[in-house]
Amino acid sequence: MNLRFITSVTAFLLGFTVSAQKIDIQRIDDFVSHIENNDRGIGSISIFKEGKEVYNRSFGQSKLENIQYNAETKYQIGSITKMITATLIFDLIESNQLRLEDKLSKFYPKIPNSDKITVKNLLEHSSGLGDFTMKNDSIRWLTAEVSENEIFKEIIEQGISFQPNEKVAYSNSGYYLLTKITEKLLNKNYAAIVAEKIAIPLNLKNLTSVTNGSKNIFPSYHYDEKWIPATDFHFPNVTGVGDVISTTKDLNIFLYNLFQYNILNKETIEQMKPDYVKKETFGRGLMFMPFYEQSLYGHGGNTYGTHSMAAYNEQDGLGLAFAINGQRFPHNDFAIGILSIIYGKAYEFPAFKSITLKSEDLDQFLGTYSSPTFPLKVMITKDGNTLTGQATGQSAFPLEAYEPNKFKFDQANLKLEFHPQDNKMTLSQGGMKIEMKKE
Repeated sequence: MNLRFITSVTAFLLGFTVSAQKIDIQRIDDFVSHIENNDRGIGSISIFKEGKEVYNRSFGQSKLENIQYNAETKYQIGSITKMITATLIFDLIESNQLRLEDKLSKFYPKIPNSDKITVKNLLEHSSGLGDFTMKNDSIRWLTAEVSENEIFKEIIEQGISFQPNEKVAYSNSGYYLLTKITEKLLNKNYAAIVAEKIAIPLNLKNLTSVTNGSKNIFPSYHYDEKWIPATDFHFPNVTGVGDVISTTKDLNIFLYNLFQYNILNKETIEQMKPDYVKKETFGRGLMFMPFYEQSLYGHGGNTYGTHSMAAYNEQDGLGLAFAINGQRFPHNDFAIGILSIIYGKAYEFPAFKSITLKSEDLDQFLGTYSSPTFPLKVMITKDGNTLTGQATGQSAFPLEAYEPNKFKFDQANLKLEFHPQDNKMTLSQGGMKIEMKKE
């Protein structure tokens, strides 16, 4: 188990539904205003219905200092990039330049198990390869520029954790290799391929690989009494894995055209989808996103500061895309709020309750906490009257008090409850709950 207070380029799973005929735009706008007015997020959202944009809004930018933005300001969309890369791979398959059954050894024989790993395994995260974005001695090593050789070396050294098809484990390494296969077959760099195959045909002026030197990109932020620019990936390090930048509107246009079979044929889209009967979460480039009784397909993406989602419902033509580059309210909860309003589900706006404690009140919580069932230690310190947490090898993060002994860090959906009389702390995150003891 690995604790990630700030997630890497990875995907998140979210549930959805479909049935509404009329979208309550005013209530959606009220919800977004609620997030903005309580200083809980910065970002952009776009909603499409049957190929037409019915709602678009940027929010939270007024909370920033010395920032300029416009309708063409692009966001880092993280692992939504993988959906783009998978589309390019299937385009090669449709044109008979590649097969799902092709072995990785055909392209990169030095990769462990390459004679057993297929293109299909790489697409669906069943290869057994690891995650090059998480290096043991420096989990955030990709914030600085590294060479392609260094990345290949890390992929090789991480080796395999299981045999192909044994199970599914999300692999950024697999998609990096798919990107390099695409570049090798087409003899072009990723940015040029994205432009030629997707952006230019669909007239997407604001969807591109960051490696083309594009400007007007919104940076990521974290909150520490005010919004502060976050140190994010050096995105050329994650080309084809998490480097694409886009507006939320262009993301919706891409998804609409994908599901109208204007990019790939219908049979190919069905191959990209997860198999519901087999209870797959990850397909071969598309994620399954259930919400109540029906489904959307798309992908999510997280960088060290920006959290995005793009999803499409074939049954009613709904498209939803958002990018949150400053998060104090969990992006998963943001999506649930939006979709609940769209589909007429009961939903109460979140109550953002916080309290202010005196510096001396925090002393009883200070110390280092550990558990024999959890690999990381968590050090609790303070800065004035703000409690701060830091897990082993990770960045420090501010904690917001909402009860005298309860604190939270909304960016990571993390809660800490202290029991000073017992020298204990309960950590809750993502459905897990761990009791830790002060050393």
